[in-house]
Amino acid sequence: MFKTFLMRARAMKKDDTYFHILIISILLVIPFATLFWSDTQSLIAHDESLYARRAKFLLESGDWLSPFFTPHHKTVGSYWPIAISFKLFGTSDWAARLPSILSALFATILFYLTSRRYFNPLRSFVSSLALLSTPLYFQALRTAGPDMFFILIIVAQVYLFVSVNQPSRSSERWKMIGLGICISLAFFVRSFVAFVPIISLIPLFLSRQCSRSKAFWIWTSFGFFLGSVPLLLNLYAVFSDHGHAGLLSLISFASRKVGVTGLSTLSSIPFYYSRLFLFTIPACFIIFSNIKSLKINLLESNSTSLKAEVNSLAVLFPLIYLTILSFIGTRHYHYLIPLVPFFVFNVARIDFSARYRQFNFETCFTGFFGLLYLLGACLILMLKSDLLQLSVYFVFVVLASCSALCLYVFIVKAFSLRKVVPHALFFAIFISQYLSLSALAGGGVIWSTNRELKSLASSINADCKFTGVYLYGLSSKDTTVLRFYLDKPYILPASDDLRSVSKKCLVIADSAKEEISQELLHDSFSKTYFR
Repeated sequence: MFKTFLMRARAMKKDDTYFHILIISILLVIPFATLFWSDTQSLIAHDESLYARRAKFLLESGDWLSPFFTPHHKTVGSYWPIAISFKLFGTSDWAARLPSILSALFATILFYLTSRRYFNPLRSFVSSLALLSTPLYFQALRTAGPDMFFILIIVAQVYLFVSVNQPSRSSERWKMIGLGICISLAFFVRSFVAFVPIISLIPLFLSRQCSRSKAFWIWTSFGFFLGSVPLLLNLYAVFSDHGHAGLLSLISFASRKVGVTGLSTLSSIPFYYSRLFLFTIPACFIIFSNIKSLKINLLESNSTSLKAEVNSLAVLFPLIYLTILSFIGTRHYHYLIPLVPFFVFNVARIDFSARYRQFNFETCFTGFFGLLYLLGACLILMLKSDLLQLSVYFVFVVLASCSALCLYVFIVKAFSLRKVVPHALFFAIFISQYLSLSALAGGGVIWSTNRELKSLASSINADCKFTGVYLYGLSSKDTTVLRFYLDKPYILPASDDLRSVSKKCLVIADSAKEEISQELLHDSFSKTYFR
């Protein structure tokens, strides 16, 4: 079987596009497979558990348009992908994260195909690997929430738009209709947040001749109204249930988030610039170290229009997006996630010239990463008591392998033992980081901080089969996680309410022990859990 796969892979290599897409798909199987390691996985508080719980409630209520009893501040499109996954595969943390991984698969492929319009297959493939290895992007692809689905919609918009060559042709109509649908779906998923990437794409829109065609506007508008049907039904249902208050909740939430910063808060403007640099390692280091040598390197080097499109995507989009975010009152680093594909687009612009035959920054960076992974592998063995044995060995093997890869490339390049193609450095850096992030996240070392709450919920579900659960004194984050994993009714009581409780289960925070007498705990509750 493996031999057959290799033969087919070699055949595909004749067409680099299909071969690269195959590799991207195989790489994304790794985080998908680790989702099923239930003992090492748990939803992260607060946002991830919140989206999963609301999607669970949407499914349980049977109302997919206006399921909430009070006016809600978000459109239900942000919960639909997770709710659909729950409908198909059951309610679980891996099912909550599945839509993000699938969205990442299609988003990365579309990113690669978009890059192929301007660069050769190898450059496009390297930039795709850089995208997958970016911590901010990787976190989004294995996190339950609308971010990765939103990225898929934005990348799809760009891909469809740059694919439209002659709007008058009937074969181009589906691209324009699809573009309109994607624009409307962006509002359905992220409501007013969709304006930020759309505004940032204006330079790309102005750089292409097809946007001046009457046919382009007609068919794109048709697609927009077609894709707006779920949003309009959602707004109508909210208005029917809650009146003007339902619609005002959307507007008021956006106004609170989008409130322009005053002069007193101008010092916080660099917030997103510093976070972009920190959460896009190693791509940011590679880009900034080669910023003087960034070139277009287009397939059609004499095409001025293509150069303008590349500059619109790789330079103007990030600048406009960051500028808008900087003057918005709310500061959350995950707002940067839709920006990452366009920032990483600059990797494909790096000039792979003759200077890469010499000892350079990328060589040092590869050696540094090799030592870092080696240190991480040693630390994993030292901390093995905190992890399952399988996770320990899996993470250790992956980190050790990544260390060996990086150090091998570094030694060969540094000491000129043999000729090393420029791309080998980039492959070593990006592949090793992606595999390391997959192992650390899959093994529960990072981005899985609530395994004890998941275990607590499992114990409650087993011990309190026929009773409700009272949650008392817990933090909002703990409450959100428990409310998702509990398969029975729960109540958030006041202290006075506890005295009238019949035999129920109680989950109480350690800090609230002194507020309740031991007699009350013994007489009123069948089982008490401390958190």
